[in-house]
Amino acid sequence: MYIDVKIEENVCFFYLNKPGTNSLDQKFLDELYDKVCWASEQDTVKVVVLTSKLPFGFSSGLDLGSFMDDRQAVFAEKVYNAVYKSFQIAKAITQSPKIFIAALSGPVIGSAASIAFSCDFRIAAPGTWFWLPDVQYGGLLADGGIELLTKLVGNSRSFMLGLTNDRMNLDAADKWGLIYKAVDLKELDETTFSIAKRLYGYSFRTLSSHKKIINEGLLTDFREEQLNEILASEDTYKKLQSYMRNNHKL
Repeated sequence: MYIDVKIEENVCFFYLNKPGTNSLDQKFLDELYDKVCWASEQDTVKVVVLTSKLPFGFSSGLDLGSFMDDRQAVFAEKVYNAVYKSFQIAKAITQSPKIFIAALSGPVIGSAASIAFSCDFRIAAPGTWFWLPDVQYGGLLADGGIELLTKLVGNSRSFMLGLTNDRMNLDAADKWGLIYKAVDLKELDETTFSIAKRLYGYSFRTLSSHKKIINEGLLTDFREEQLNEILASEDTYKKLQSYMRNNHKL
């Protein structure tokens, strides 16, 4: 089990707690998806908070090492399954009647960024940074992250983050409107809980309805054909192997 659960009043906290960097292997993704679906069905839960229990920060994204295989077809299938599950998580969050808050610190990379983008609010501590490294190794952020980012910040800024391999720090994310509130790390949980309590004190029916209207038409289709085309490429496979040999340093 990689996720610690705490429910306080009408707020459900999911603490990501996979030793190391909260890297997302298939088991972790399956567990997170199940937890999101479970929380969405709980009558007493109004707000869900995704955060990390590790000093490392939120998450290093997909655990690429867990998908590597000498057989390219096996590797492609493993990556496909992980990306599709990431898409399901993001879709489940955007379609949930509950309000989701991502309380962030440290690195928020790749599919972890997609999951954070799918939340309704992002609260972040100094040292938080975002990175979409797929262009570096020939991957494809087919889990909804590009669509979510574009909806949040527009085309021009999505080009800046999605095509350049640049890392975006908290100051830039705040200026772009990706962050609802920036707070000191020691105050992250307390501030997030305070905001969550304020939200569930409002009309939950109205909150859910507004969320549904805002997210209407979002993440309707999984980009299966584009992902399979990339995963079938020997060039992508070789680039990923090289990327892993270099330890994909943060």
